[in-house]
Parts: sequence; C-alpha cells; structure tokens
Amino acid sequence: MNKHILGIIPARGGSKGIKDKNITELAGKPLIAFTIEATLASSRLSDAIVSTDSKKIIEIARRFGANVPFLRPEVLSKDDSSTIDVIKHAVIWYEQKRKQRIDIVVILQPTAPLRTAKDIDSSIGIFLNDPGADSLISCYDASSYHPRIMYIKNNQFMKPYITDNNNLIRRQKFENVYIRNGAIYISTRRLVIEEGKIIGNSPLGYIMPRERSVNIDETHDLELAEFYITRQKQLS
Repeated sequence: MNKHILGIIPARGGSKGIKDKNITELAGKPLIAFTIEATLASSRLSDAIVSTDSKKIIEIARRFGANVPFLRPEVLSKDDSSTIDVIKHAVIWYEQKRKQRIDIVVILQPTAPLRTAKDIDSSIGIFLNDPGADSLISCYDASSYHPRIMYIKNNQFMKPYITDNNNLIRRQKFENVYIRNGAIYISTRRLVIEEGKIIGNSPLGYIMPRERSVNIDETHDLELAEFYITRQKQLS
C-alpha cells in the first residue's frame, strides 16, 4: 500500500536573530524559496504545504509555487509556540479538509536552504526501508568537534566535558559523532499525533555533507550559505 507522505514547511513571520529571517534574501531569492523548490522537485513527497502566521510569507511562498492552504491560528504564532503543536495542527487540518489520512510527516525548515530534493527523497527511502522506525533526523559528521576535546569553564579552571579519563586518547580512536542539522525530520503520524513528538527515542539518521548542513541563524550563516551556493554554481 502506498503511504501518503506530507511535507510541512513551518515558517514563522517573526524572528530574533535576523529580521524576517524566513524571507530574507539569499543568493537573489527569499530564503524559504530554496526549501519550496526542493519539495516541488521531490519525487517521494505525496504533497507539501507551508504553515505560516504571516500574510507576507504566504504571498512570497505562493509566488514560488508553494501550497499555503491556511493562515496559522494566532495561538500557534507566539514566541513560545511549540513546533510539535504547529505540526499537529497542520496534520489534523490537512486530514480533515483533504479527507486524506497521512502516514508519514516530513518537516522541512526554511532555515536549511542547501538541503536538496535528492536529500529529501533519499531520507524518505531510508525511512521506508525500516518498517520499525518512527522517526529520522538529518545530521552531519562533527568528529572534528568531538566532545572528548571539549571543556566546561568552572571559574578560572577548565573542566573536561567528558570525565572518563579517556580525553587524551588519539583522535583517530574517537567514535564518530554527529550533529543534527535541522534540514530534515521524518516522523510517523502516530508519533506526532498520539505521542506528541517529532523525534522518537532511537531515530534513524540521514548523514549530509557539512557544506549542505548550514542552518541560518545569524548573518554569518547567510554569508556561508551564499559562499557554498556560489561555489556550486561555479563547479556545475
């Protein structure tokens, strides 16, 4: 049986670090446009929608071909509104209005502009190949920033973050560690609706290269993303 896979792009109008972050310009177009274009090029998503509280974002998202079927309720548009509540609202709204039960939810944040349609489809493929999985997260290898070389400041002294006396072992023997990059989250409907979670206890992992794992939070991140976009255009 084919599963109905819904992509959801959550895009708040407000932001603290960068004003109007989700629609700020990156390489000549609004930030959210990169995620919209990736969803439109995906072959695995059954459908994709944008959930936003901003009429301005609605206008821009629709201009780039996105389906924005509603204006998010005010109660879900506050600084302390949780992502899971936003996602649950979108799932329930979609099922009621479209008369279509959703099996899998794919959350695609606009702040990860370098994630591609191939990343989306590959991660969905990994998820579908493990029938016991309830969630998946995208990550990048962060072994060069391994916790074994990290310290906590304790007054004027530095305390090892990992205190098992193995922090002097050779780096080549460190276990690989990964950082969640925020580009892709996949969850079953049950996990979202019944458990109120996006990430289960043992999520699958989809490993992305670091250059596609830029997550826009500060102006520096925009500059870094633009560098990678420009470099990719030069190489292609």
